[in-house]
Amino acid sequence: MSTTSETTSPPSLLRRIVTHWVVRLLLTAGAFVLLIIPLGLAGFLLAPGIDPLILQEVAGTVAAFGAIALVTRFVERRRMADVGMGLRGLPGQWGRGFALGAGFMAACVVALALLGGYRVTAVSLAVGPLLSGLLLHLGVGLFEEGLFRGILFRLLEEGLGSWAALAITAALFGAAHLANPQATAWGAAAIAIEAGVLLGAAYMATRSLWFVAGLHTAWNFFQGPVFGFNISGSGMTTDSLLTPAIQGPELLTGGVFGIEASLIAVLLGLALGVWFAARAALSGRTARALLWRGGVNRTL
Repeated sequence: MSTTSETTSPPSLLRRIVTHWVVRLLLTAGAFVLLIIPLGLAGFLLAPGIDPLILQEVAGTVAAFGAIALVTRFVERRRMADVGMGLRGLPGQWGRGFALGAGFMAACVVALALLGGYRVTAVSLAVGPLLSGLLLHLGVGLFEEGLFRGILFRLLEEGLGSWAALAITAALFGAAHLANPQATAWGAAAIAIEAGVLLGAAYMATRSLWFVAGLHTAWNFFQGPVFGFNISGSGMTTDSLLTPAIQGPELLTGGVFGIEASLIAVLLGLALGVWFAARAALSGRTARALLWRGGVNRTL
């Protein structure tokens, strides 16, 4: 992928400034903050009967995608489709990501069960909690992917190159989970290694935010509401389809943090992330660093 700037006519000084990748990153972050505050307040005031966590994720999703749309349209002068976030093909891309996330989490649980660390003790077919969990984690997937891949990774990639952006956003993604009430340093590191690398590399290879949002949604939904694990040390207590008995060393089961802190998930997630990264490199979907240079990369 080359790093070209607009060539139709010499840009003005103001245009060169506002289209620099650092300025666009700051503008997008600022727009996100300005949007999420009133959206969050409006949600709590206008829909008091809805789960506050769901309202929070909806506000975050609208703010993240709104900020991306504003900067993409009015600063970069492009369509959302030009940055891999168009509506065309959304259901299929999201569905493929969801299928991969479900398969990944199922593989982790099956491996743990084969090693004697997971056993189903009861099955609950309560539809309400499952639908509520799916809705919540749909919002989580869209919000966090809009923030970490749609804003941070995409703009850092233009400035610093694909590999630096992948390393930085993976580390930030893991660190963000340290705020969870049952977080551990190892759990945050595990998320950075397995999920941060995997989600960033999958975005590089597919250039579809919908794909990684679907993967993220299924990852959380199957981990918690389906298989009954704690999610990222969040301490969320929700009914799950399967009630498990989890036993064995924490390095195998993930302990109180959840299966994301299991060595099984770390190794499988990292392997899948490396595969996506190699696919991105071989297909020419990686970017060299602009560093101090300005302009908008229009080649993806």
